Amino acid sequence: MSAIGYSTRRFAFSAGHRYWVDAWSAAENEQSFGRLVIPHGHNYTVDITIRGPIDPATGMVIDLGELKRVVGEVVVDRFDHADLNADSLFRARVPTTENIAIAIWDLVVAKLGRERMWQVRVWEDPTLYVDYRGETA
Repeated sequence: MSAIGYSTRRFAFSAGHRYWVDAWSAAENEQSFGRLVIPHGHNYTVDITIRGPIDPATGMVIDLGELKRVVGEVVVDRFDHADLNADSLFRARVPTTENIAIAIWDLVVAKLGRERMWQVRVWEDPTLYVDYRGETA
């Protein structure tokens, strides 16, 4: 029986966005989101945690090169220096840190599988992060 481990790798991208709900008036958007209705950007940091048995031969939960390749292709290459509001993943949802975490989860889990994914942590800045583990209400 193998020990279970949690391996986390950090990634980064810079992207712009604004908070806006098209179905609302400008006044409603400003009341709900304040200054966040103005386009602005962040240097996001993303921690992807993979859970699984520690391979007795390699001593690893996942080949970190594979993780770097997958997240680079489906997350970093897609979002780096992008306008998140223009991305199809955010046409029906506001690109909040919470929704960015969900979108990243969905992109990565499609490549690595639900059984391997443990958590996505998205840092908007050094004082704010969101954790998402694929849970729904």
